[in-house]
Amino acid sequence: MMFLFIGTLISCSSDDSESETTTGGTTTGGTTATVNLTVINSSSDAQSGYIVMMFNEEVQENQPLPEILFQEISNSEGKVSFDLEDYVTQNGSGPYYFEAFLTVTNGFSLESITHPSFTVESGQVRTTSIIVN
Repeated sequence: MMFLFIGTLISCSSDDSESETTTGGTTTGGTTATVNLTVINSSSDAQSGYIVMMFNEEVQENQPLPEILFQEISNSEGKVSFDLEDYVTQNGSGPYYFEAFLTVTNGFSLESITHPSFTVESGQVRTTSIIVN
């Protein structure tokens, strides 16, 4: 009976629960391409109200923004999530670039100190933080 129980536990494990740490974040097997970011300050405090944008080109300071592919506003825990499964399926794995902004009178103010970028494959979940001023 015990061997049957152990065999059942082993056979029920799946690759979907495996996690691999990579530079700039975590890749986890799953069924959707997702990027999860947490906006924090240099003291690791969560920052709400930041606009996190995704681009397919690097953002250059003092230059016009590249085309904004997606944007989300960080919640009270500093978190944003991008469901990219359909986009990645249609447009490829990237790389994609993420930056945090605040709204100012004449547009946006780039606030990112760190500048995460990822390639995102179908079924991957990428997780990291963006540190802001």
